[in-house]
Order: sequence, then C-alpha cells, then structure tokens
Amino acid sequence: MASGPGSEVPGQRGAPHVSGPGSMVLHIGVHKTGTTAVQTALANSRDVLGTWGVRYPGRLMAHREVASAVMERPLGWRTDGARPPKSGLWEQTVAQAHGFAGTTVISSEFFAESPPEVVDRIVRDVGADRLQVVVTLRNLGRILPSAWQQNLKSGFETPYLPWIRRMLFSDDDATRATIFWRRHRHDELVERWAAAVGPDHVTVVVVDDRVREGIFHHFEDLLGLPVDTLYDRRGEVSNRSMTLAEAAFLRRLNVAVGGAAGWRGYPNRVQALMVKGLVEGRSPELGEARLATPQWALDRAAEIAGAMVTRIEATGVRIVGDPAVLRERLTGPEEAVDDVPDLPVDAAISALIGALDGSRTSGGGSADPRAVAHRARAWWSRRRQP
Repeated sequence: MASGPGSEVPGQRGAPHVSGPGSMVLHIGVHKTGTTAVQTALANSRDVLGTWGVRYPGRLMAHREVASAVMERPLGWRTDGARPPKSGLWEQTVAQAHGFAGTTVISSEFFAESPPEVVDRIVRDVGADRLQVVVTLRNLGRILPSAWQQNLKSGFETPYLPWIRRMLFSDDDATRATIFWRRHRHDELVERWAAAVGPDHVTVVVVDDRVREGIFHHFEDLLGLPVDTLYDRRGEVSNRSMTLAEAAFLRRLNVAVGGAAGWRGYPNRVQALMVKGLVEGRSPELGEARLATPQWALDRAAEIAGAMVTRIEATGVRIVGDPAVLRERLTGPEEAVDDVPDLPVDAAISALIGALDGSRTSGGGSADPRAVAHRARAWWSRRRQP
C-alpha cells in the first residue's frame, strides 16, 4: 500500500489538525474532484453542524463569492458578466470565523487558483495556527475528460484528442499557462500552500471514484462529525458527463457561434441554461457512446501523476486515503474518436428549451436552472411514454 511521509492508512479515522475556537477549515478544491458533492452535503447539513461545533456559513452551496473577494477579481470564464467582488466580504468571513466557538468551513475550488500573494494574505488574515487547508485530488486520467467537457461549457472549440495531446505532451510556456495546468499541477499547488501555512496544516484527500461514499467519510473525519452525517445529507447532485454526441454538438455549436468571444454577444444565462437543458434535461439512452480517453493518453497521464504524487509526498503534508489511487494507470481503447455526425433529436430539444428559457427572461428576470432542467426532463419523459 502506497504511503508518504504524511500519509494515513486508508480508512483510518482521525481528528483534524485544527479545531477549537476561531479555527477555519479551508477546502480549496481542486476542480473536478467531487467538490460539488461535498459542498452540497455541507450546505444540506447547516442545521445540524453546530451540534459538533462546526459551521458552514452563508446560504449558497459554495463560497465562490468569498474566494472572489479575497482574490479581488471576478471568477469564471465570463468575467464581463460575472458579479464583481464584494467589498469587505473576506474580512467579514474571517472575523466571523474568529468569533465562532468552533470550526468554520469555507469551500470553493476557486481558492486553488490563488496566486502566492493571495495565499500569503489568507494565511496571515486567518492565522496559520487556526487554519487547516484541505485539497481534494483525483486520478489525472479521470480528470482529463471532465476538464475538457467543462471547457466546452465555456465556449471551447478544440476537439478532445488534439487537446489532450497538447496538455500531456507539450511543455511550452503557453501550455503551462492554460487554465487546465494552472488548476491541475497538483504538486505545485500543495507545495505553495504547504510553504505558506506549514505542512502540518495541509491535508490532501484522495478521491477514489470506486468508493462513492469515501469523500463524505473523509470530511466527516476531518471535521469530527459522526459517521454518515454528510453522506446521509448528500442530496441529489446532477453533474453527469456528456455523451460523445452531446459533447460533439456543443463543441460544433461553439465553433459556429465563434467560441468564447462569440458567446459574449449573448446573455450569460442563455448559454448556461442551454447547457443545463442539454446535460440535465435528459437521461441518455442505453448504449449511447461515451467520450473515451485513448490508452496512449492514459499512459502519459499516469507518468505525470506519478511524478506529482512523489513531490506531494515529499512535502510532508497529511494524506488521507491511498496515494496509489492517484498513481493508477487506467485502461482505455487503443484509439478513440471525439466527434460524431449526428445528435439525438431529444438532446437538441432539451438544449433549445434551456436556451429559450434563458432568452425569455431578458426583461430583467432570471430563469431558475433547476426549473429549466425540470421542464426539459418533463418533455423528455412525455416523449418516452407510449
């Protein structure tokens, strides 16, 4: 069983490094590692967390606005339409944490994008002795298709196979500066935070896709919560991957619109709700092809991941779970395709329902994404009835 200087035996239950009055657990992601599931469970548990001296402040699922405030910039790919940082929100968050008799949990994967000066500010404002930074990590081979599909939702035009070839085999400055590697140089991320707050105040949580309840139990351990406190309140998180046809449709539409720049000619909600309708408004038919990562890419991803894990272990941070999961060489087809000529009609209609709902609120209202998905699913269900 693989382990590093700060590793723990997988499944071992232990107390968090930081607890007590005025402490903060800062979950910084990273993207595509089950963050939405954890945040949903924490948000659904707000009414009971206080029993164990824990609070998850706010009303939203995650603390993106808090991250935006401390980074002093809008977040997301559509920064032209994003909410500006809320002045004083970070200071208020820290003050409330310091005034609480237990542990405050703050969670947003956007904290992982913090440059060194922001990392230093966070540590200085909260206090290294009161801060525990939690980083969730997942096998790089599993992150690749998820990250590319997330890029599609941001107007990305490059097909999957050329994109992974560049990400995995190019080492130029432009590639290293892409949003993918800014988010997923996991070794550099852990090193940056460990240097600022100390390795004893950084915990890496290994996410194993084969053990769905694992991430919830790891956070229960970290926060000193009874078993299943978070797991039983995980709720419904609809965050499925796109099928091959859905991804091909969205990429082709991005090309036709003119990519991210072209989408800026439309209100944010039109594009966002169109994607919501496409992905959450239907359940793929049995047998619909899925996006596959070819073996040559999975081999290279394992090589990169192995080197990153070795560097992470060398920092001496606490590792919860088995690092071998991150090093694992996944298997896939020798060759793969990233495009198909046709899209199921019901998928196109689901996407159009979302886009139409987004456009009809242009008078100042806003469509509820959950309602958009519900209407698309309702149409899809009626269509399947004999």
